[in-house]
Amino acid sequence: MVLPGQHQQQHRFPLRATPPLVLGSVFAFVSSAYLGFHVFRLSSLPSPDPSIKDPLRQRVSAKFASTAEVYSSIADSYDSDIGWDEWFMGLDRRRRSVAAKLKGNVIETAAGTGRNLRFIAENKDNIQALTLTDASPHMLERAFDTFKTYKDLPPTKFSLLDLSPHQPPSTSNPTPIIPPTLESKFDTVLDTFGLCSYHNPTQSLENMLKLCKPNGQLILLEHGRSVHPIEFISSWINDALDKTAQSHANRWGCWWNRDLETIIRNIKGLQIESVKRYHFGTTIEIIARKVDE
Repeated sequence: MVLPGQHQQQHRFPLRATPPLVLGSVFAFVSSAYLGFHVFRLSSLPSPDPSIKDPLRQRVSAKFASTAEVYSSIADSYDSDIGWDEWFMGLDRRRRSVAAKLKGNVIETAAGTGRNLRFIAENKDNIQALTLTDASPHMLERAFDTFKTYKDLPPTKFSLLDLSPHQPPSTSNPTPIIPPTLESKFDTVLDTFGLCSYHNPTQSLENMLKLCKPNGQLILLEHGRSVHPIEFISSWINDALDKTAQSHANRWGCWWNRDLETIIRNIKGLQIESVKRYHFGTTIEIIARKVDE
């Protein structure tokens, strides 16, 4: 009932609320369609040979002699190609977290294009010296380009270093992988998303330990097989990783279906201090220390 002198008010949603509602609906629809497409695509892929999970039997496309050659081929466009994916997954936060733990004389293995440098700069007061290494000369060149854009970095060196080269199985006098000048020299070894690309991740970890001083720290940020409390989730993700592992490695030089935590835990002389997992358990942060066997 409207009394004399009063006007009936009409309640309506403000127009300014409409655009966010529409955009949210569009985003939800596109996301659902995108997810549905990939679920269907993955379910239709054939199951790969079980050896696809064995690092020692994993090989990239025949046109590349090693994963280092894959990385050299994509070095110039690497940052722009993966930038959106890393932003979407919040990997800057993870990189910043591990960079904040660096101290003393630091070496980064598989440094790539130097994507950790801006976070290392934030922790420069705790770092006496920094050595960046990679198996790909072209990736290391891009890292040097990145280095030149920062003024607040500790004294920095660059070195080609492959922690797990393809060597003949029966070599009577193999060339040492770790130069004697680098052995037992570093307080901290950092590796971010590198164990997925080494030919032999066990050998690579053993060589990282050789780089460490006694009681030195090993900081790893890696990705691999899912570990999740809900078994169905990890099973589905790992099946998808296995089915796409070969094509992903051919494109990126990265085997994203490795059981890296198990490999790391089996390294003698390495004591694990903490383990954190993200992204349904596929991203793993491990802090470990070199101890006497």
